Amino acid sequence: MQLNAFLPSRVFKRNLAPGSYRLEIDGLRFFAIMVVMVGHLLERIHKFWFEPNPGLDFAPVNAVLEFFASPNQGVLLFFAISGFIIAKQMQDVSLERFNSSFIGKYYIRRITRIFPPYYFVILTTFVAYYFFGLMPDNLDRSNHTEVALPQSLAASLFYAHGAVFDNLPRLFAPGWSLEVEVQFYLLAPLIFLTLFQGKDRTAFWRYALMIAVFFSVSFVVINKIVPVNAYTILSYIVYFGIGITLARFEGPVQLAFSHIGSKASLALGVTCVLGMFWLGNADFRPLAMTLVYWALSLATIVVLFGLAFQAETLFGKFCRVPYVTYIGMACYSLYLVHLQVFHIATQVAGKFVPMNYFAAGAGFAIILGVGLVAGWLFFALVEKPFSNWRPFPAKPAARLPETEVPRAG
Repeated sequence: MQLNAFLPSRVFKRNLAPGSYRLEIDGLRFFAIMVVMVGHLLERIHKFWFEPNPGLDFAPVNAVLEFFASPNQGVLLFFAISGFIIAKQMQDVSLERFNSSFIGKYYIRRITRIFPPYYFVILTTFVAYYFFGLMPDNLDRSNHTEVALPQSLAASLFYAHGAVFDNLPRLFAPGWSLEVEVQFYLLAPLIFLTLFQGKDRTAFWRYALMIAVFFSVSFVVINKIVPVNAYTILSYIVYFGIGITLARFEGPVQLAFSHIGSKASLALGVTCVLGMFWLGNADFRPLAMTLVYWALSLATIVVLFGLAFQAETLFGKFCRVPYVTYIGMACYSLYLVHLQVFHIATQVAGKFVPMNYFAAGAGFAIILGVGLVAGWLFFALVEKPFSNWRPFPAKPAARLPETEVPRAG
């Protein structure tokens, strides 16, 4: 294999029709995956480097570390992006075309895009854990459960671990969010069939009613008002709903944010990203505070979308920088492999490297870079080949017999 096949400009080349690829959406994916990666890496740095070294007790630095050790809001931004993308694919499809053929092709695209890389990760992890005993130490989120590994694997294969056991998957703890994504993909055709019934499909009341229903469902589930497992689409469907609404009303949102200056867009964008980290650490336990949390979390997402839509502002231009979009495009692969790399690398470094603040800063940069490279390789070798594969390739058009070929004159 030629090495130039791994050049970023080739690896991240989109096979899409002109005009259908949105650079700014991969820019938003960049922010989502970086919040997740930075949060997960700092969690492990705190656990494996700072906790065993009481000398690292400079309060301001530790406070900054704890502030950014918060990956949760990146996942919620991913949910909104998924709602936006699926809505863009479906919102202009007439009810006549919304048939079994359209839905079947939609599911095939989702399956070939999502399932193979995920199955590769959880099956290889199961083999390493179950047959070779190679489970890394201190996998607290995966081991604080009585679920046996074979049972966990069976549930994860059907994207149902959270729905069945109401806890994180043992083989890939961040897989809970992939389960929620897949549950949305399964429900999406039904959501849009319901949303688009009757005339005036763009009516504001339809989307307001959808959001109200989604809010009600999530509020009941998150606060355990009824005994429903929390790690499901029901807890997070409001974020997909916001993405769907942003897709339908993209024009008005673009117009509203077009009045924000270029420098102001960058300042507001940075504030929103910092707000994502803060929200991940904030405490909103009382029932009434759930609404406050949603208001802040969803407002942050809407603002980031609105700013990203503005191609001529500093924030909009940043969302379209090639290497920013490359990272956003590889976000699924990065999500699948970064945590394993971070967990092992920080543990090994914590055991063999004398730790101080300089070493911690350098180690953070190096390990983050290694995680990005690992995700890029996984994207090139696993995700991209499967995303272009179809189980039922289209048949080539039949050629006419030579005697029936039309002739000039």
